Amino acid sequence: MDIKLIIMIVSGAVFLVGGFIFQYNIYQMTQIDAKARGLKHPKILGVLNISGNNGNGFLLAYLIGRKKYPIQNISRKDLSALESYKKKSLLALSMNLIASLNFVIALIYYKGFSF
Repeated sequence: MDIKLIIMIVSGAVFLVGGFIFQYNIYQMTQIDAKARGLKHPKILGVLNISGNNGNGFLLAYLIGRKKYPIQNISRKDLSALESYKKKSLLALSMNLIASLNFVIALIYYKGFSF
């Protein structure tokens, strides 16, 4: 097997894993935020925010609609978990960026494109 093809396969796998990690972190952050604001069914809101074609339809509606509900009670444990999920999301996004760049570069060399 060609090394470029192996790099493309590994980059694709890392991209998928990064995407799953990012979606899980979005779910957890939404759930913590919904609980802190006293919204009903925080798990369903979390699932709705990660589902969909682009995943941003319900997320945008949630972010606009939550302004009506101020944070009522949030524990220090939830605050630290929220910060942890934010850092993990940033790591997952950087994983996706690096993996996609590696994939595209390996694809260009594999197919022999010239500019």
